[in-house]
Amino acid sequence: MANGTIRFSQVGLLTGLKRHAINARAKTAFDNTELKRSPGNQIMLSPDQVKKLIDDRLFNIKGKIIYIGNLKGGVGKTTLAYLLINSISMLGLKTCAIDLDVQANLTQQYTNIDVDQPVFYDVIDNKKHIQDVLIKISPTFDLIPASLKNSLIQKSLSMQAPKHHLTWFNSICLDYLRSNYDVIIVDTPPNLTTLNSVFCLCLDDNDHIAIPACAEDFSIMGVQMFLDDILAIRASYKMETNPKISIIMNRFFQTQKTNLEMLVKMGKQYGELLSEIIIRDSAKIREVVNNKIPIGEIKQGKDVCETISNLLYEFGVLKRVDN
Repeated sequence: MANGTIRFSQVGLLTGLKRHAINARAKTAFDNTELKRSPGNQIMLSPDQVKKLIDDRLFNIKGKIIYIGNLKGGVGKTTLAYLLINSISMLGLKTCAIDLDVQANLTQQYTNIDVDQPVFYDVIDNKKHIQDVLIKISPTFDLIPASLKNSLIQKSLSMQAPKHHLTWFNSICLDYLRSNYDVIIVDTPPNLTTLNSVFCLCLDDNDHIAIPACAEDFSIMGVQMFLDDILAIRASYKMETNPKISIIMNRFFQTQKTNLEMLVKMGKQYGELLSEIIIRDSAKIREVVNNKIPIGEIKQGKDVCETISNLLYEFGVLKRVDN
């Protein structure tokens, strides 16, 4: 899968730029011969061109981690990761995704791997360097895939000699990833593991913890257990950094009374941690994810692009400025 190209109208929906502003920027930035056109004569922009056009809309980020988790499965972690990966890499930012779930749902969105493919377990078990497990999916997107081998990570960690987890984990992977990528997106399994705790321990002020949740009791229980684990490990190490936390209501039915009541309950329980973003249950989003549709190929997807835009603002990728 390559990044492909994206239309002016989609750039506008993602960034808030008006079409005439994008046109003006394109005329200033590029010679007409540099711009690819569709059969319908629409200008199509590559990720590098998009980045050049919207540079003032992008935060100056390097090595930012967006860590996605909830101890309840089926809340949309992989869907959220997929939408973020495709859009952030389409904006020209160098993106790395790490699939830690043994089900490998995120991996399967992009590639099929064989049993010999190195995964994150091979890094933890000291068999591979982090750069040896990266798969290049497109010019601006690399993937660290998952397989059933990741189920051995917990056993491997339990058998290793005691270590200072913060220093160890930064040295085996995060120092390299932060230096070589603008954004690192992590899709996690729905269970408590030592690796999840260590990953959260290493998060900095510029990083972001995203917790998708559905309007159901077990989903909210998963949110609380996930939060408790994060806060406990960070408190034990007396961490002074404060990554931002966003609990995002997903697959929300606005017309259902029980969903509205749950939203009110979560607002009272979590306050500012509950994001203002509400992702409604959407057949279009399911279509995009299930059919593995790149951002630039979404048809009649205004709502999807606007949802993605809100997420990019929430996670500090895009900033709001006047046209």
